Amino acid sequence: MPLAHNFVNELKDRIDLYDLVSPYVQLKKSGSSWVGLSPFSQEKTPSFYVHPDKGFFKCFSSGEKGDAITFVQKMENLAFMEAIEFLSNRFNIPLKFEEGSGSVPFGKSVKSELYSLHEVVADWYAGHLLDEGKEGAVALEYWTKERRFTTDTAKEFKIGYSPVDRFALSRFLKAKNIPPEILEQSGLFNKNLQGGEFVSRFCGRLMIPIREKIGRICGFTARKLSLTPEWGEKKAPKYVNSPETPIFSKGELLFNHDLANKEINEQTDFILVEGQLDAIRCWVEGFRTVVAPQGTALGENQASLLRKSNPRGVVCLLDGDAAGQKAAFDYIPIFLKAGLNARFSTLPEGSDPDQVLLDQGSEGLEDLLARGVSPIRYAYGHMLRDVADPAPADRKRVSDFLFDSLSKVNSFVEREDHLRELGKVLGASIDNLKKDFEQFLQNRRPYQMAGSRLNSQDNSSTLQPERLTTAEDDLLFVLLHDNRVAGPLAQLFDPSWLDLQVPSGRVLAKILAETKADGPVTTNRMEEFLEDEEERSAFQGHLYQDVDDEDKESFPNIVNECLNRLFLRSSKRRERMILKDLMNSSENPEDEAKLRGELIQIRKSFNAPPKLSATFQDNLSHAQN
Repeated sequence: MPLAHNFVNELKDRIDLYDLVSPYVQLKKSGSSWVGLSPFSQEKTPSFYVHPDKGFFKCFSSGEKGDAITFVQKMENLAFMEAIEFLSNRFNIPLKFEEGSGSVPFGKSVKSELYSLHEVVADWYAGHLLDEGKEGAVALEYWTKERRFTTDTAKEFKIGYSPVDRFALSRFLKAKNIPPEILEQSGLFNKNLQGGEFVSRFCGRLMIPIREKIGRICGFTARKLSLTPEWGEKKAPKYVNSPETPIFSKGELLFNHDLANKEINEQTDFILVEGQLDAIRCWVEGFRTVVAPQGTALGENQASLLRKSNPRGVVCLLDGDAAGQKAAFDYIPIFLKAGLNARFSTLPEGSDPDQVLLDQGSEGLEDLLARGVSPIRYAYGHMLRDVADPAPADRKRVSDFLFDSLSKVNSFVEREDHLRELGKVLGASIDNLKKDFEQFLQNRRPYQMAGSRLNSQDNSSTLQPERLTTAEDDLLFVLLHDNRVAGPLAQLFDPSWLDLQVPSGRVLAKILAETKADGPVTTNRMEEFLEDEEERSAFQGHLYQDVDDEDKESFPNIVNECLNRLFLRSSKRRERMILKDLMNSSENPEDEAKLRGELIQIRKSFNAPPKLSATFQDNLSHAQN
C-alpha cells in the first residue's frame, strides 16, 4: 500500500533530529547546531554535526550526510521503507496511506516484526516468573534467594522464566497468528520441527532479555536452573544464548549499553564486567555505567561502541584466574586501537563483581576500581610477575608484545604517550624505545609492501585518473541549490542527453520533466519522485553539500559546461550510430543521402551547443551578488 502524498516530508518535519541522534551519539551544543564524535568512523575530535533546524546531519570525518531517514538507515542497516516504519514507531507518528489504494495492510519489515515479537515473548517469560505456578516459584526462588535480587529488579530488567514444556511458547504465539516465517527467523526455536510444531530453544531456564543500543529487545540469555531438562547423556549448558538473527549479532552488542549510555560522560568511565548478572548487580548498587560483552569476550566492534559514547575511559573488572588474564591480554590491542583509555582491575580469585558487592558493599568495588592499572603496566606486571630480576631479554619480550599493539594505534601523539609510559616501566629512554619500535615496524613492513605491490601489479597499467562527478551530478547539484535554473533549463534540455544508468541522471530527468509540465518544484516535492536507494543517495548527497557565495557565482558557467558535455556526448553517440549505419546501409541512394545529411547537421552543431541565454546568466549572477 503506497504512503500518502507528502507523508515522508510530514514525518521528517515532526521529528526533532536531536532527539533521534542523541541515543546514538553524545552531542554538545555548538551555536545553533550540535556536535559529537562520528558514529560512522573512529575519531578523537568531534566532526559530526547535527542541524535540527535544517533537518540534516553531516559527518566531516566519514563524508556521510543526510536527513533523519538516512541516519536511521545507516545506523540500523534498514531499507527505506523499514526506516519510515522505524521512525513512525519511535516517534508515535501513525503511517498514512493513499486513499483507495486497496485494503491490504502495510507489511511490516522482518526486523520490525522480530523486535515486536521479542517484546511479546519477553512479557510472556516475565509473566511466568511471577505467576503462582510451581515452575515459576522455583525460578523466582533462584532469583531472590540464591542470587539475592528483588522482584523489582526482575521487573526493571524484565527477567523471565521459560517453561519446561517445549511447545508452550509456540502454542502461545500460534494463537497470536505470528507468521511461521517470522518464528523461523526469531532464534527462539530449534531448527527442526517436531510433529510440525516449533520446539522452544529455551526450556526450564531463567530468561535475561538482551537489548540493543537504543533499548529494543533483540535476544535472550537463558540461565540453567534445577528445572532445566537434560537431553540425553550430554549435560545442558549453564547458559544458552540466542543465535545470530537479523536483529541479534553478539559481536555488535553490549549488555546494559542502552542504560549505561544515558549515564556516561567525559568525566566517567564505563565499567566492563564479564556477565549479565554481574552487570545487573552493579547497576542496582549504583554503578550505572556498567556493561558486559554479549559473548565470551569483547571485540573491536564492541570497543568502538564504547568509544563513540566519548567516555573518560573504561575499567575492566577481570577474574583473577588464567581466563581473566587471557582476556586482559586479548583486550589490550583492542583498547589501544580503539583509542580508549583503559585500566585493568583484577578481582580476588574465585570472586566476581556480584559477590564483591554482596560481601563488601559498594566500598569494596570502588576500592577495586581505584586499583586499576594501564594496559602497559598490566602487561609488564603479569608477563614478568615470576621474574625477580628481569633481564634485557625479559624486557624485550614485554616491549615486543606491546609494540604489536601500539602499531595499531593511529594517533602518533597517543602512540608516543604509550611509549613514554613503557619507557618508565622498563627503565629505558624514550629515544631508544622509539628506535626499537621503528625497527619493529621495519621488520614487518616488507611483507606488507610486497603484498601491496602484488595486489596492484595487474591493475597498474589500466589505472587512469577518473572524474569524481558526472555532468549529471554537477547539473543536479546546481538545480538543488538554485531552483531558478530549472525553468529555463527544462525548455532547452533534451532528456535523451542524460545517462539514465547514473542515479543523478534519473533524478535529473524526473525533475526536469516535472518542471517542464508544471513549473519549478520544491526540494520536498522532488523527493517524492525518488524510487530507490541509489536515487535517494544521489539526491541527498548533493542537497546536503555546503554551498558558499563563490560556488553560487559559478553556477551559470557550471550549467553551460554541463550542457556542453551532455550535448556533445549525445551528439557523438548519434554520430557513431550514423557512421555504422552508413557502413551497413543498402544501396538505396535516398537512405544514404538522408544519413549523410543528418551527419553534416550533427557535426555542425558541435560548434554551437545549447546554453542558457546571456540575459538569464546576467540576471542570475546579479541576484547572487
